Amino acid sequence: MTALVTGAAGFIGSHVVRALLAEGIAVRALHLPSDDLRNLDGLDIERVAGDVTDAEGMRAAVRGCDLVFHLAAIYALWLRDPDRMWRVNVDGTRNVLTAARDAGVRRVVYTSSIARYGGQGRGVQATESSPFGLGETGDVYSRTKYESHEVVRGFARAGLDVVLVAPTGPIGPGDVGPTPTGRLLLSAVNLPVTVVVDTTSNFADVRDIARGHVLAAQRGRTGESYLLGHRDLHIRDVVDLAHRVTGMRTRVVVAPYWAAELGAKAALAVANVIQRPPLFTPQAVAIARRELRADCSKAVRELGLPQTPIEDAVRDAFAWWQEQGYARRRSARA
Repeated sequence: MTALVTGAAGFIGSHVVRALLAEGIAVRALHLPSDDLRNLDGLDIERVAGDVTDAEGMRAAVRGCDLVFHLAAIYALWLRDPDRMWRVNVDGTRNVLTAARDAGVRRVVYTSSIARYGGQGRGVQATESSPFGLGETGDVYSRTKYESHEVVRGFARAGLDVVLVAPTGPIGPGDVGPTPTGRLLLSAVNLPVTVVVDTTSNFADVRDIARGHVLAAQRGRTGESYLLGHRDLHIRDVVDLAHRVTGMRTRVVVAPYWAAELGAKAALAVANVIQRPPLFTPQAVAIARRELRADCSKAVRELGLPQTPIEDAVRDAFAWWQEQGYARRRSARA
């Protein structure tokens, strides 16, 4: 059996590749020509450079595959060309699923996002029945993931065997980017002061999320969605975890929302002038106000999604970052 994995060099994607190999499934790993491929080093896989916006290229990529795991997407707070996010996240998804349908692929697993379900309001956990809650924030990524999610549901209604999974915040080794959560964890040991806002999100070990993809292929119901996560944590608690794991003790400041909003507007104005991404945006602050809590019991119940302690994920993340030279404070220990 062979599986195509798009976005295979990414944080979650590379762990999906490893989870598939552990099941004895051959992997064709699709990645951009410019991708950092260190997370695929040493793996017995077929590497294919390509882009999901290339419809003909996707037809060639799926040829001979039994399964398709579509993870490729752009996640960014700001882009010089916002339309590219639409082309990749929405049009690219349509290209991949069309190619899979036409090739007679047995099953597709599509990677949606907590952005599709989160943002239900302070203290409220999202479920797979929740409406899209982040539209009012103006966040382009959230909107594209909602639209691509609907594209996938349309394919399912038309007869394609596809299961949708929606990861929450991944934590663990291999966070090359790093992700926004990774940047937060690293700032807790690399900077003398870490500034956060009063918000709570759901997090999970990235290896559990990857395992959830494979379980979705094995046990998921066609057309159903599954939130892949574990535990709701206040952002201050995430920083405290970093301190406990590394032995560091740095200052943490919880900024009021009015200050965060002013800072975000200033950062965005500068970004638009210098054409470089800001650290945060007004949209990110708006999402924080709505929170990204999640009830992931459906995936635990129906798929058998593992629930590894977040402390283990944070510890392994820092061990990897230190090997890679990300954690610059010499006294930090994993």
